[in-house]
Amino acid sequence: MEQETKQEKKYTESLFYEVYLTGKYIKKMSAQHFKNLNLELTSEEFSTLDFIYHNGNMCQRDLALKMFINRANMGKILNGLEERGFLTRIVNIKCNRPVKLISMTKEGEEVYTKTLETLRNTAERACNKFSEEEVKILIQGMQKMRKCLKEIVEIDI
Repeated sequence: MEQETKQEKKYTESLFYEVYLTGKYIKKMSAQHFKNLNLELTSEEFSTLDFIYHNGNMCQRDLALKMFINRANMGKILNGLEERGFLTRIVNIKCNRPVKLISMTKEGEEVYTKTLETLRNTAERACNKFSEEEVKILIQGMQKMRKCLKEIVEIDI
């Protein structure tokens, strides 16, 4: 009886929906912002270069897994960056098998740094609305949510 009178919370009022909606908003805003600033990179290309810049050479499979992008889409992003001379693929041996490692070129580092400087103002203006502690708590909360979900649901990238 009590459950019948208790009003169920809507999905659209849940934490999951707020995270989902915020992610979609950031993705759309980011794409528009990159276009409006006439940057040489898309937001996905910039994120890819950022990940390689901070994590070193990686194979396409590992990069796709870390960035939660399927391998086919990761391949398209990498091909575009390679065609423009922003990265290169180096053949290496891993477990007695040839693997192509992705490496950023000098041109890639230059365009990455230039884009980062352009975006820094927007990021600082947005983050200035939050205290350092609030930012830290948000990041830890998102990391905890991903960890909990990973334990509950198997994801196939």
